[in-house]
Amino acid sequence: MIPVRIDHSQTREKILGESIRGVATDLRLIDLPDLVSYIKTGQIASVGSLVQSSIELSFKPETLRFGHAGDVFLEWGLLPCVCLDMEFHHQSVHVYFRLMLEAEEAAVEITYISFEGETGGPNQNTIRLHDALGEARIN
Repeated sequence: MIPVRIDHSQTREKILGESIRGVATDLRLIDLPDLVSYIKTGQIASVGSLVQSSIELSFKPETLRFGHAGDVFLEWGLLPCVCLDMEFHHQSVHVYFRLMLEAEEAAVEITYISFEGETGGPNQNTIRLHDALGEARIN
């Protein structure tokens, strides 16, 4: 029998994306030229302030934060894409990810995730991520 590998990344990214949908929507209200200018000129503190303002509407303090890095992809003929490094820390779940904002869509890409303490396997860890995100949300 050939072993089957189950990739939990896609499920976890979907859970994370759903949880931060409101943050992404709020970030799209920021004037795009201003955000691009701040990122391109290295004004990371300004980007952080804008991101933090959006986070505060949906998440408890110190659970979701800007990872102090970002990038902008601007090419002729394509829609702009703003990528922000983000971190989530709550209930011994730690997630480092990129939030990618486009005109009509947003996506997340988990770059690293860790679960402290005893784990019951990948499925249990996915449930822990879901529960931690739910508990960290304000509304």
